[in-house]
Amino acid sequence: MIGLIISGIILLLIEMMIPGFGIFGLTGLLLLLWGIYDGLGGGPMAMIMVMALSIVGVIVLWWIISVFPKTKVGDRLTLRLQSTKEKGYASHPDPTAWLGKIGVAKTVLRPVGTIVVDDTFLDVVTDGEFYEPGTEVIIVSVMGGRIVVRATEK
Repeated sequence: MIGLIISGIILLLIEMMIPGFGIFGLTGLLLLLWGIYDGLGGGPMAMIMVMALSIVGVIVLWWIISVFPKTKVGDRLTLRLQSTKEKGYASHPDPTAWLGKIGVAKTVLRPVGTIVVDDTFLDVVTDGEFYEPGTEVIIVSVMGGRIVVRATEK
């Protein structure tokens, strides 16, 4: 009984410290509940107590997730900072800024390759044509992270 409860607590602590798929947490919770059930005698009344504890645990968890962050103490403990695009944070530069710029193929573009624009290397794709290194290209469209180029007319 004590061994089940201690094993359950240890597995729950492991789940809290090491990110995983919840296997340690679920196993730890089941061992903890089994240990409590066994400690209460293992009869129908023990089953009712374990069920009641489980329901109370779910309600407390719901309260911690939903209600507590809105309380005065929860508000002070909750991080409210956001790194948004409007505040100047971006995971990568806006690719539409490259639209219309002229660059030079650094690798063979068949049809995917690398070009250099303003001393910046960009991974690009062509409309289907193959271009040799050194070919001057213009960026004709940007869709998400896909930059499409075409050879300039000389």
